[in-house]
Amino acid sequence: MPVYRDSAFVFDSIEQCEQTFQAESANPQSGDALIYTRYGNPTVMEVEQQIAALEGSKWAVLNGSGMSAVDIALSLYHKADQTGTWLFFDEIYGGTKAYIAKVLEQRRGVRVKYFAPRTGQESYDLDEFARVLDEVRPTLLYFEPVSNPLLIVANGREIIRLAKERGIPVVIDNTFATPHLWRPLADGADIVLHSATKYLSGHGNITAGVVCGNDDALRQAAMAYRKYVGLILSPDDAYRLGTQLKTFDLRVAKQNENAFKLAQLLASHDKVQQVRFPGLPTHPTHQEARALFGGSDFGAMITFDLKGGRAACETFIAAIAGHVKFLTTLGDAQSILIHVPTVFTPERFPFPGMIRFSVGFEAYDTLEAAVLKALAAV
Repeated sequence: MPVYRDSAFVFDSIEQCEQTFQAESANPQSGDALIYTRYGNPTVMEVEQQIAALEGSKWAVLNGSGMSAVDIALSLYHKADQTGTWLFFDEIYGGTKAYIAKVLEQRRGVRVKYFAPRTGQESYDLDEFARVLDEVRPTLLYFEPVSNPLLIVANGREIIRLAKERGIPVVIDNTFATPHLWRPLADGADIVLHSATKYLSGHGNITAGVVCGNDDALRQAAMAYRKYVGLILSPDDAYRLGTQLKTFDLRVAKQNENAFKLAQLLASHDKVQQVRFPGLPTHPTHQEARALFGGSDFGAMITFDLKGGRAACETFIAAIAGHVKFLTTLGDAQSILIHVPTVFTPERFPFPGMIRFSVGFEAYDTLEAAVLKALAAV
């Protein structure tokens, strides 16, 4: 796959230029020639086709980060004073919640409501969800099938069905689940987005996002918005992402396998107070995970609480730092972790001993030995 670093592309004639601009105006990237990399780039377009095949979508629109993917996806439904009220699940990425508050509400004037898990529980009441849909009558629904960092698994198919019965468009951030576990478009979602920084690239050296869908009108709107605000991914980053996508299936399958083994180990260890992992029968949404994901893999994220609170976490993190780094990302080749209340605030997650552990695809025996050594130090 060539890397096209050109900022603009050569026209053979005035007529070709005129026809290309006319075609671009009517339908982005529909002309016989390309115009300018901000409009579309051959390297980027090829990698978009790779991601579309992976997600099972008719199109994909690459951009500069997961948050730019959120912005593109939601901006497709923003219609000035005709926007209406948007409903978001409360358990979504903190960066998205900040975007909702600082951009959607404060700058764009979008009316927002949240749907929370059952009081005092880490699961969703879908009877209550249906009641909220009827009460709020939202013009858009947004959720994550696996929440961050509590790993609450939503009954995605039923949530989509309830929304579509009421004519509500559905946008899903599928970063945690990945296409390895679930393809929401096949179940009726309108838009699926990813922080491609995470599992799609999988090596912690690219910042990228992607928006996927099947509806051609949404494709045109997404490409036009990306063009207007200049959010396209660079050709060099697209090329590197394309090479990393080739190992997606192998990488993510191994990460899921490692996570399942490690979760069982942690659940049986006397230094660990609680383990949140959808593959464990003790997880509040284990049945939802089995139904949604097919019952074999459950993701590569584990959230666990150490006995001893923050002090225990400080010891554990220092002891394991030679193998597992404290990094505020996830999905990397090597296992990484964060201290949840420090990164996501203790007000939102008042659990001083909570660690979110992104499991890599390193040799499991090496990972297990590092974790056991760190736990012994606590």
